[in-house]
Amino acid sequence: MESDIRLGNQARKDSTPIATKWRMAAIVFAGVAVSLCTGCASGPPNSDPFEKTNRLIYKFNDVLDRVALKPAADVYEKVIPKPIRTGIGNGFDNLIYFNVVCNDFLQAKWGQGLGDFGRMAANSTIGIGGIFDVASHWGLPAHENDLGITLGRWGAGPGPYLVLPLLGPSTVRDAPGIAMKYAANPTTWLYLPIQISIPLYVVDIVDLRSRFDSVVRFRNAAAIDPYVFTRNAYLQYREAQIHEGEPATEQSFYDEDSDAAPAATRPTSGHGE
Repeated sequence: MESDIRLGNQARKDSTPIATKWRMAAIVFAGVAVSLCTGCASGPPNSDPFEKTNRLIYKFNDVLDRVALKPAADVYEKVIPKPIRTGIGNGFDNLIYFNVVCNDFLQAKWGQGLGDFGRMAANSTIGIGGIFDVASHWGLPAHENDLGITLGRWGAGPGPYLVLPLLGPSTVRDAPGIAMKYAANPTTWLYLPIQISIPLYVVDIVDLRSRFDSVVRFRNAAAIDPYVFTRNAYLQYREAQIHEGEPATEQSFYDEDSDAAPAATRPTSGHGE
């Protein structure tokens, strides 16, 4: 479900650079949505061999969203002022940003990796734990990167499409990135008491859900089959991230010339997926 809600974003009038990235992500998602609604009834051949099981898990996730996450997100938006919600999202994004840095270097994006490390350091210190996105104002934009993108740039195919309980859409290639993301999160190693760790996780999920509410509503209203819509949108979105919006080429990504193109921008508000 976490990956599902990361496919788009709630359109909001916000002047921060990070909100602009969210709007761009929503526009990209909407473009994919239009193409899916107008002509796509199924995914790539053999992309979903476990469809029967995936649909059952999708239904479970959807019910959980309707009865718990959506109501909680509505209350969150009504009770918490927008500036505070923005700071909360920024802070959660910053917590997992070391995962972006690691994958920058795994893709030999040396310049981007150093820039992202500087972004994380600036926001963690001067930005008070990432609550304030000072790095964007200093010319250090946020990027999206993860192990699935890295493996894709190494040449690994997506493998079968998966729907994970609670986490939502994924693939055999993307799923290991979930473990890396949490391993790169410093709170994983702080051994926080459950009185702190569980509320943090809950607020993180509710914050994400609130930011993507408009896209989820659009999907539910526009898609004849929301499962197929979500699957196709996810697979196309991931391919666009891997190829950075360009057609796939045979050039090795270790060629420094390939570093000129920016990596896929992370939809953060802050927040990720």
